Amino acid sequence: MPPDAEHKQETDDNNVAVPSSRDDASAPRRRVIGPEMPSAELLAAAAKLTEAQAELREAELEEDTELFIGPAPPAVVAEAASANEAERFEEVTRIMDTVGDSPYDVVGVNRNMSADNLKKRYWKLSLLVHPDKCSHPQAHQAFVKLNKAFKDLQDPEKRKLLDDEIKRKEEQEELKIELRAMREAAQWRRMQGISMEGDDELLAETEVKVAPTRDEWMTTLPPEKKPGGMPTQSRSFSKNAKEGRGDTSVWTDNPLDRAQKAKMNYLEAYNEAAALASNEEEKQRGSADADLVDKYNKVKRSKSLVQKHQEDSSSRSKKKSKQKQEKEEWVGQHPWKPWDREKDLEAGRKSIKLESDNMAQGLSSRFSSGNFQRNFL
Repeated sequence: MPPDAEHKQETDDNNVAVPSSRDDASAPRRRVIGPEMPSAELLAAAAKLTEAQAELREAELEEDTELFIGPAPPAVVAEAASANEAERFEEVTRIMDTVGDSPYDVVGVNRNMSADNLKKRYWKLSLLVHPDKCSHPQAHQAFVKLNKAFKDLQDPEKRKLLDDEIKRKEEQEELKIELRAMREAAQWRRMQGISMEGDDELLAETEVKVAPTRDEWMTTLPPEKKPGGMPTQSRSFSKNAKEGRGDTSVWTDNPLDRAQKAKMNYLEAYNEAAALASNEEEKQRGSADADLVDKYNKVKRSKSLVQKHQEDSSSRSKKKSKQKQEKEEWVGQHPWKPWDREKDLEAGRKSIKLESDNMAQGLSSRFSSGNFQRNFL
C-alpha cells in the first residue's frame, strides 16, 4: 500500500471528505476550559434528561384532562397571587405529609362540601403549589398529587366509594363510643350490686390489649451509665474521653414540636444547598469571565502599559543618541573642529562644590601663616 494512501481522507456515502481515524489520533485533543467543566457527553445527557422530565411533567398534567374544569376566576387568581412564600411552602408540606393519601385530606375539605366550594378550593391550591410559582423542591410532586386527588373527587364512582368508606369508619367509631358507654354503665351497676341481662358479655374482654411499648430513650442507659464506662468516683485520669448524651430534646418534644423541628431542619438544609449552589454558580461565572478577560488580554493586550512605556522611552533615548552622534560627525567636513559657544566656554573649568568642609579646608590652607596655628586669648 503506498504511503500516500495512509494520509488519504475517507469519504462517506455523500462523497464528503471525512478525516480518518489516524488523523484523529495524531491530532491534538481539545483543551477543556477549566478542571470542573463537564464533558460534552455529560452536557448532552443532562439536556436529554431535562427534556424527558419536561415531557413527563406534561404527560402527568395532561392525563385524563376531560374531568378537569376551566381556568380560575380573577378573584381566586388575585387571592392566590397575594400569598407569600411561607404560605406556599406550608401548603406543599401539608400535601406531601398527608397520611393515607386520602383525596379529601389532600385537597383539605370534608365530604359534605359542595361542588362549587370544592372547585374554589382546588383553584386556590393549584395556584399556590404550582411549580412555576412556588420554589419549593417538592412543588411538582405536590401539584401532581393535588391533581390526582381532585380527579378522584370529580369521578362520581370513586367519590361514592370514598364516601362509603368514610361513612363506614364513622359508624364504627360511633359504635365503639356507644359500646364504651354501655360498658361503663355495666361496671357502675356491678359496683352498686345491680345485675342486668347482658352485663357479663359487656364486661368480658373482647379485645386483646396490646402491650404498651416505651421509646428507646426510656429503656437504654446513657453513655456514662453503661457498664464498662467511666466510674462515678475517679481517682486517676481516664484514657478515654467522656461521651455526652447529645441531643436530649426528644425526651420533651411533643409531636407538634417534632414536626416543626423537622420542617425547620428541612428549610435550613434547603437554604444551605441553595446558597452553595448560588456560590458555585458565581464562582463558575467569575472564572469564565476571568478566562475571557485573560484570553482577550493575551490576544489584544500582550504587553502591559508599563512595558509599552518603557519600550517607548528606550526607543526615544536611542533615537536621540543617534541624532546626537550624527550632529557630531564633523570629521571630513571641516579641517578643524567647529567652535561651539555652549561647549567650548565651559571647557577646562572646575566644578565648584559649596560644601562646608571643603570651604574650611581651602581657607585654612590659603590664609594660614605657617605650619603651626597660633592661638590667641
